[in-house]
Amino acid sequence: MKRLIIVLGLVLLYVGDSDARKKDLAGQVDKSVYTDNDYGFALAIPAAWDYSIKKAKSPVRLVLVKKQYDIPLHFQHAPNYTTIPKVTVYVDTSSLTPDQFADSMLSEGFKSKQKNNIFQEFKNMFGNFQLKKRSRMNAGEIPGVRISTQLRYTLEVQRAGSESDRADVVSDFYGGSILFAKKDKHIIMLNLVCEWRYFDSIEKEFLELLNGLQFTER
Repeated sequence: MKRLIIVLGLVLLYVGDSDARKKDLAGQVDKSVYTDNDYGFALAIPAAWDYSIKKAKSPVRLVLVKKQYDIPLHFQHAPNYTTIPKVTVYVDTSSLTPDQFADSMLSEGFKSKQKNNIFQEFKNMFGNFQLKKRSRMNAGEIPGVRISTQLRYTLEVQRAGSESDRADVVSDFYGGSILFAKKDKHIIMLNLVCEWRYFDSIEKEFLELLNGLQFTER
């Protein structure tokens, strides 16, 4: 009897612990659909992408990384240098419209703590990036703005084998695509970053992902 009580106590403790962990997360995934009840939106997660749900209080809500991806030839001996295709879902507050918010992100003269925090998470915009395209795009019934960016990078890549003490200087580009949409006072941003040479094909997957974005009642 005493053993049964101990087992039941451990089960209840585990269930309570599990519920506490879920409440500490920025949403949940059920049947490959991420739902963020705090901000009232849902996102279908494609099978080709892994996901990581962040903390409830974090502006970064969800991160997706592609399971299989191509590696540029100059990184064949050092694949860890490759920028893995990644989508970051980021939510913040603003009184600006999606168009105005995108303008603030693109303006060299506009500086703020909020902008700096966003750029820390959006690798394709942290530097002297180039705007490649800007267009309007709805997220469900919510009007939004999408931009595409390109950013040059230069890295020293260690050589393999007997020349491992030497490095090659590699220069290439990151590609990025960002959707800005707004619900109530919240700006929802979905940011894709990947190697530029694969950007066109990865962006098509990103657009399919955006088509799975729906806003819900909180």
